[in-house]
Parts: sequence; C-alpha cells; structure tokens
Amino acid sequence: MRASDRIAALREPLSKRWGWFAFAAFTAFFIWGSIDFNTKIPLDDWRHDMRGDASGYYIYLPGTFHHGMRAANVSDSLQVVAGYGFTMNRVHDRIITKYTCAPAILMLPFYLIAEAIEGWGVSDGWSRTHHQAIEAGAIIYWSLGLMLLAQAFVRRFPATPWVAVLFVAAVAFGTNTFYYAFRAPAFSHVYSFFLVCVAIYAVYADYGRAMRKGSRWLFLFACAMVVAARPTDLVAALALVGLLGIERPGEVQRPGFYLSGLFAGLLVAAPQLIYWKFAHGQWIVYSYGDEGFTNWASPYIKEVLMAPRNGLLPHAPALFLLPFGFWALWLDNRRVAILILAAFAIILYSFAAWHSWDFGCSYGMRPFVQYTPFAGLLIWSLLQKLYARMQPAFWSLAASLTLVCFVNYRAMLEYDGCNLGEYWGWLPYGRNLWEAFFGRFPC
Repeated sequence: MRASDRIAALREPLSKRWGWFAFAAFTAFFIWGSIDFNTKIPLDDWRHDMRGDASGYYIYLPGTFHHGMRAANVSDSLQVVAGYGFTMNRVHDRIITKYTCAPAILMLPFYLIAEAIEGWGVSDGWSRTHHQAIEAGAIIYWSLGLMLLAQAFVRRFPATPWVAVLFVAAVAFGTNTFYYAFRAPAFSHVYSFFLVCVAIYAVYADYGRAMRKGSRWLFLFACAMVVAARPTDLVAALALVGLLGIERPGEVQRPGFYLSGLFAGLLVAAPQLIYWKFAHGQWIVYSYGDEGFTNWASPYIKEVLMAPRNGLLPHAPALFLLPFGFWALWLDNRRVAILILAAFAIILYSFAAWHSWDFGCSYGMRPFVQYTPFAGLLIWSLLQKLYARMQPAFWSLAASLTLVCFVNYRAMLEYDGCNLGEYWGWLPYGRNLWEAFFGRFPC
C-alpha cells in the first residue's frame, strides 16, 4: 500500500468520528435551546407547543396510556389547555381526533422516557416533563434527518465538506424546518420531514452496489409512514418511488417490491384503522368533515408562494435557489429534475386549493416542510456544481446564504406563532424581522 493510501485510510475513520461529534454537539445544543425556550412559555398559554393541531396528534399517547381513549376520563379543563385540538364524544365515551396517529408512534419513545421520569400514571401525560421529552425528540428527528440527507447526497454527488455544511445550513435555517422542530415539535411536519429523509437515504445508501434488503425495507416503511402521517403526502411517497425507479430501476421491476410495499402499508395503517373502528365504527373515515380542496377552481397560487402571511418563499428564503438548482440537477439527471418539478407543481396546487390555504397559525407554508428534502437535492446539486466549477461564485453565495439563514433563524425564534394580518400585509412580517434584531417595533 502506498503512503498516500495509508494516510487516506487513517483519515477516513477520523473524519467519521468528527462527523459524529459535530452531529452530537449540534443536536445537544438545539435540544437544550428548545427546552430552555419552550419552558419559559406557561402550559396554560395559547403559545405552548402542544396546543391546537399539535394536541390532536399528541392525544393518542396520553389518550391510550392514561385515558383508554375514553371521553369520561378527560376533563374539560384539559381540552381548554390543549386548545381543542381534539373533541369529546360524551354520548359514546370516545376521544375524537381528526389527525392521524403516525406522528404519535414516532413520539412514543420520548413519551415513555417522560413516563419513566415522572412515574407511570402519576401525571395525565401533559406535564412539563412530557413537553420537554417531545421537544427533545423533535430535535433528534430533525437533526438526524439532516445528517441522513447530507450522507445520501454525498454518496450520489460527491462533494467537499464545505458543500455539506452550507447545505445543512440552507435546509435547516434557510427554510422553516427549524421552526417545526424547535417551536412546534408535536405537529406532524418534523416527523414527515424525517421520514422523507430516511427514504431518500435508503435510495442512496448503497449507491454503486446492489440495494441491501435492510435498505429496501427501510424505504418501504418510511414511505408507508409518510402517507400514514398525512394522507395527502401520497404525492411525496409516489415521488420517492419514482426516485427509486430512476436511480434503481431493477428494484421497482421486482414483483416482490410491490408485495412488500403492501405488507408495510397494511402494518403501518393498522393502528389508525383500529382507532377509526373504535371511535367511529368504521374502518376507513374521512375525519376532516367539511374541510377539503374547495378552492380547486381558483387556487391561491400567488399567496402560497409569496404572501407575507404564511407564504412559502418569504419564510423559506433558501428556496429562491431552486430554479438554479433545477438547472444544476438537469445537467446530471433530467428525469429526477422533472420528477421533482412535477411533485412540486402538484403539491403546491393542492396547498392553493385547500379551503384554508394559509393553514392557520403557521410559520410559512408548513405542509411543505416534508418536501424540503426534495428541494435539498436541487440545492445540493447547485452547491456541488458551483464548488467544482466556479469557486468564487460558491464562496460569494456561501456568504450571502449564511446571512440569509441567520436572519431567517432569528425570525423563527421571534415569531409568536400567528400572523393574523392581511394576506398581503407586509407590516407584521417586517415587524417580526425588526424585533428579531432590534427589539420592540417603534410604532
């Protein structure tokens, strides 16, 4: 073995150790930050992180382990604290939530840790300890998703660590993913983000060799969980299968692939089907009632993309890079570029057609969080191309993107949870940016 090869062999495990150390330090810092930030918000304050929609996802855990999903075991005061994210059917003695249980399944390990700390059954499952456990879990899923995504892309499009660092910063802080890990940990979005990252990692983990059975099952269960978490994210699951078919055509041509997918889907769906049968007397239920895609004929496309009230781009400025990323990916793999473009077109139309396009109290277009990993592929392609061919442009972009990410990070910390202004009213948006750096707005 040549001396240079021996040095490279020694450097590789050292590099991996430093990578794991950086991941652990990053995760620990934001776990501490999330717990410290959210603990300052009283549990009876409307801004606490398990209120409203979040409580509708979380209720499966205390509902199952403490209340038996029985309405008689839940006080009216708990509903008030939870922001009415679930309802009580007092006649049939059922806890009713329109949200799915897949996010709660991912929260479960951290819920059990809280129970072990508090003592089993001592609290009602809504204690400060339970909040802190879910907050820690969301940060772990978010940071692990970021790491898996970077590892997946570096296997497919090898690049310098500088590309990986800037990529992680862009996805973590240049979009709204941080907000839904740090400020809204009981919503579904950070868990769906993690699952899409897992599926993409499974596609590329064995790049250059045959796909291992473990990677195949990881991909199938991640896709099934994505759909179980939010059924409209069937678009994401189909895009993931399309990505697998392009990158590994042999996998989707195997008859066993579809049988395995059906098995994974049924296994993942079983808890939800059981709950629906228990709560509603039917195996399959459309739990959203009158809510639907009522704006299909006049979708709010401009608002979804650019409105200061929860529009996508003002709250995820790194996504302004996507047209350039599309060009960079087009040079490498046109079919993947077209696949991502088609998925974005479909899902953005679905947001714009939803009866409440702004999705209530949100930071940006929150249902796009789980599509950020696809956007990440475009951003990675752009950064990799620039570093390889135009380093001055790369470093100029790195400086400006770092500034943009920092500003957006500060804005996410400052945001109070709701923008109730006009759709195109820029004053609340500008006020939030001002107060993130300079304190109280002067008027």
